[in-house]
Order: sequence, then structure tokens, then C-alpha cells
Amino acid sequence: MKKFALLAAAAAVVMMTAAGAANAKTYSIRVGTYAGPDHPVSKSIEYFKENIERESNGQIKVMHFPNNQLGPEAVVIDQVKRGTIQMAVTGSQIRKDEPNVGLSDAPYLITSWEQARLAYDDEGKKIMSGNYEKNTGVKIMAYMVNGFREISANKPITSMADLQTIKLRIPDNEIHVHLFEALGSNNVMMPLTEVYNALETHMIDGQENPYSTLLSSGLYEVQTDVLESRHMFAISPVLVNGKFFDKLPADLQALVTEWIGKMEEYNWKISEEDDLASRKALEEKGLKIHQLTPEMKAAIDEKMVGFYEWYKTLIPDAQKWIDHCKAAGEKAAAEAAAAPADAA
Repeated sequence: MKKFALLAAAAAVVMMTAAGAANAKTYSIRVGTYAGPDHPVSKSIEYFKENIERESNGQIKVMHFPNNQLGPEAVVIDQVKRGTIQMAVTGSQIRKDEPNVGLSDAPYLITSWEQARLAYDDEGKKIMSGNYEKNTGVKIMAYMVNGFREISANKPITSMADLQTIKLRIPDNEIHVHLFEALGSNNVMMPLTEVYNALETHMIDGQENPYSTLLSSGLYEVQTDVLESRHMFAISPVLVNGKFFDKLPADLQALVTEWIGKMEEYNWKISEEDDLASRKALEEKGLKIHQLTPEMKAAIDEKMVGFYEWYKTLIPDAQKWIDHCKAAGEKAAAEAAAAPADAA
């Protein structure tokens, strides 16, 4: 009889726990991204979805809309601000609400993955985010990676003269505009959602994006050559609507913060691997990859002097970011030089 009573009590506890879980309020996180399903950003969102849904016991449900399903970047940014969606991974167009976010578009400042990791430490992310949350009510909770941007085209680019014959799609971003005007290409601003058709119909000749985007978006199908320019190291801010986040119970706020942080770590790891894998895959699909010649590098260095004079007038914290990235580069170089001795 005593044994039966204990079993009955245990069963009641299980039923009450199950009922509590079933009655717990659920929260939906709709996430919009620019990335194709096979892009590291999309894989990272799926990683976040799987883990946050499990760890929250189903209280948080994530709906992922990749590949610009919810509209171009400017539209998605507005949706997060208004709370139509709760989360997004975007590009640097958010600099329209906080100039410091445009610091990430500084050309030829970050030259290696090791330097990038050191540059995007807590101090670097604080500089980058500036007053974005105060200005918009939207939190920047992480910085995922888009990677080094390269120039693709429907013809070889092996000289600055070749670049000047290219009608090049660039994003609606003042820094990109000024950079490519300095480099001499013929530029057309256009949302990423329109680029494939524009390339296919020869409205434009080329575009500039990381290898992962060139592959996952299918743009390689309408391009023949890539100039490995590595002109920018592109990041992807993770935006979360502030009102939505603040209304979450404290335990769920902690979970969301934790798993966005883990998603960021996961993304940086797989992004470097994917950059190499995407480059190899594009070569296997027939794209010819060209390197900058010494003459091109010298010409670009000369043009960057004037560019950076302008850049420093555009963004108040430009010099702070430049100094931070240079320090990260020096540290990365020192660590690389010390690595063989450490390994021995």
C-alpha cells in the first residue's frame, strides 16, 4: 500500500510538471536573413533554432526565413524596428541609424581571419555598435561573418584598366560607392535580390561579395571570373527587437543571450572553413580566380590615401577603429610568428 502511494505521488508530480510545461507561454522568433540555405549564416541560425528550442523546452519557437524571403535588406531592417519580426541578420545598411556600424566597411584594413577575430573582440564590438540601440530600440546582440568580399564578373579582371570597363553592382552604401568610384569601376546600386537577373540579362557585368554568397546564391551561374580582391572583411550584425527581448521572462532572456553568443562562436568557426570550401567549389564549377598584380596593389594603395581622408570625416570614431584594427593586426602577426616556437 505504501509502495502504491509513493508511485501515485511520483506520477502526480510528473503530470503536474508536464501540465506546467504545456501551459507555459510560448514566444515566436521570426528571423529574416539575406543568406541562401547553405550559407554559414543560415547554418548558424539553424544551429540557434535547434538549441534554443530544446533548451527552452519549446517555450521559444524559431521561424527562419533565409535568402531574402522577407524582402531586401532595408525592408528587413525596418521589420525588426517595427517588431513585425523579432530578429534579423543584415549587412552594414544599418549604418544609416548609427554611423559607427559603417566602420566594418573600411577597405583593406583587415587582411586575415586571425586579425578579424582579434578586431571583433568586446572592445571592437562596442566601438562598432555605438548608439544603435539607443537610436532604434533594436539590440545588436552579435556579429556574424560574411567574409572577405571579392569581385566577380563575366570577363577577366587582371588590371585596373579591366576594372574600369566593368559595370559593377554595389549595395546602397555610401562607403562602397566612394570606394569603387575611387577604383574607377562603373557602379550600379541594386538590392541583392535583383542581382542574378541583372547579371543574366547583362544589365551589369559583375558584383562584389564573399565566396560563400557567390556560391550559395547561385550567382556563379552567370559569372566566369573572380578577382580575389579581398577589399573588405564583411560582418553581419544580429539584430533583436528590444521590446520583444525586454518582455521575455528573465530565464528566457538569459537563454537567448547565451545561445546567440554560442551561435556567433559557431558561425566564426564554420565561416573560415566555408570560405576555403566555397572558393574550391567555385573553381571546380569553372570560375577562373585571378590575383591582384603588384601594379594593381600599388595603384590601390595610392587611391586609399584619399579614400581614408574622406572616411575619417564620415565617421567620428574612424581613427579609433583604424587604430584598434592595426593593433589587432600586429597582435595576429606576433602570434603567428610565435606559433612555430610554441609548437616546438
